[in-house]
Amino acid sequence: MSSDQRYIFVVQLNQPEQFKAIFGEAIVKFAYADLTRDLQQLSENLLQKYQLYGPIVTEYFGRWFRLFGPKKSLMPFDMLEQIPLLQEVGMAKMHQLLLANFGQATGSRQDFRVLILPAPEEVHREAINQAIDLALLTPPEAVSSLHSAESQALLQLLIEGDRLTSYFQPIYSLTDQKIVGYEALTRGPADSALYSADALFTAARQFGMTQLLEFACLKRSIDWLIHIPEPFWISVNLGPELFMSTQFQQYLANPQIVPLLTRVVFELTEHLPIESAIKLHSVLTELRNARFKLSLDDTGCGFFDLSTVEALRPEIIKLCITVISRIGRKDGVERDIARTIQAITRLGGITLGEGVENALQAEVLKQCGAGLAQGNYFGLPKPAHELFTTQDD
Repeated sequence: MSSDQRYIFVVQLNQPEQFKAIFGEAIVKFAYADLTRDLQQLSENLLQKYQLYGPIVTEYFGRWFRLFGPKKSLMPFDMLEQIPLLQEVGMAKMHQLLLANFGQATGSRQDFRVLILPAPEEVHREAINQAIDLALLTPPEAVSSLHSAESQALLQLLIEGDRLTSYFQPIYSLTDQKIVGYEALTRGPADSALYSADALFTAARQFGMTQLLEFACLKRSIDWLIHIPEPFWISVNLGPELFMSTQFQQYLANPQIVPLLTRVVFELTEHLPIESAIKLHSVLTELRNARFKLSLDDTGCGFFDLSTVEALRPEIIKLCITVISRIGRKDGVERDIARTIQAITRLGGITLGEGVENALQAEVLKQCGAGLAQGNYFGLPKPAHELFTTQDD
């Protein structure tokens, strides 16, 4: 995909007249200015790794858009893979913005859409508005069963009742040619709508329970560590908000957990963009005194890039699955991977290639200097009870 392609970030209120009916023309005038200012900031945070072309543009109360495009960077990525993530995070951020500006009662009831669209060849307002109008003719996806009251009750039961199931996928040393650790993953009940990790976390985001779910998954995974033979270590996921929470700090200080930390790598995920690597770095500096080890997930895709690696200096940096999948396609990605790994190595990190599906990908990663790899080629995720014995077995 050409790096010259431009895109449109769009926020559209589906029924802006509701605001006027509720608040009146005078209040809406001020709300319009506030929303425009806030959407300027929202778009800058959401699109922080992209090239922005001009400020937020608005034709009328109810529609805002901004042009952006990929930057030329060391680590290439597939823009089509990024659009769903940008739209999802944009929806979550816009929902928070409406609540902050209009309160729970009114803000939570507003119907809106966030779209990422290819910009037309003629980049002028009339053509852009026509492209937006055309896109809005396609109805949004219907609310799925993941957003039902039943799913919310099930999710709460899974978290509070400790009914989440831990899975582990092997992490392979390309240098030593053997398994050295496992990534901890989580599933819901096999016969429920919340079985997959995507379903679990989609529902959690919808109901404002992401941090609760992440913490429950993390604790469940670390509980398994006493059954995992040494010297294997585990990688567990957490988002930036949980990482900086008092709850997480208190958990790490638990005398029963402290001895296990030398065999745990905490993998910072990209569910939300990191607003300030400096804030994360200050927390991380304190934690590293307790032999805390950090990994960055999906570097090269989403919201993480080499500038984040340089700021946080994680022990392990995972290359995005999208990048790994392009190995062997003759588009020069191997050269880019090698350059990226060299940069990571200079910063003191170990590179892990994620989503390895075949021997070619594994060999290219090894030749490029990656130290670790995981993916179906090395082993599928399996339930913890199938991999490790317990006293009850």
